[in-house]
Amino acid sequence: MKILLSATLALLLLGCSSEQSSSAKEEVTQSVQKVAEVTKVVKKEVEVTAKKAVEKTVNLVEESENIVAKKDAVVKKTVESKKVLVQKPTKVVVHKKPVKEVTEPVVAKINGAKLFVKCASCHGQNAEKKALNKSNIIKGWSTDKTITAINGYKDGSYGSSMKGVMKPQVAKLTKAEVQALAEYISKL
Repeated sequence: MKILLSATLALLLLGCSSEQSSSAKEEVTQSVQKVAEVTKVVKKEVEVTAKKAVEKTVNLVEESENIVAKKDAVVKKTVESKKVLVQKPTKVVVHKKPVKEVTEPVVAKINGAKLFVKCASCHGQNAEKKALNKSNIIKGWSTDKTITAINGYKDGSYGSSMKGVMKPQVAKLTKAEVQALAEYISKL
């Protein structure tokens, strides 16, 4: 805008002939008026835009302050609730009821049939074979006899030529697994 005014004034100063001078003055005056009108419009638009930007900024600041206030309130409540939890010890109530005497040991049910699957490859599905054609047929053995044999294989006190084969087969069996396996074999 300043450039346009400067250019117009420069033309006037440089001068025009007297004949052209009145028409040039008129043109310059009209141009200056147009520039003034455009300047007013642009000024109003700038003011409106600036006002909107200021209002938006103010709103954002207010929203930020509200968010901070809410956060502070939540933090304060959290701190207060933790203080309450720390300050108030919980009371533990123990109800004393008589305990029924357990007469039988509680043992997880171990499936002897599943344990026997490993044995069946040598002894047969129903324990009817001599393992590797060297051992006794174990079908029908009593639970006690089977427990004695398995424990003997575990500690090396039972079996002749089959000790070396049987020891690794039974080494990891627990007492409960030996019992379950012996009971299963006794029922075959």
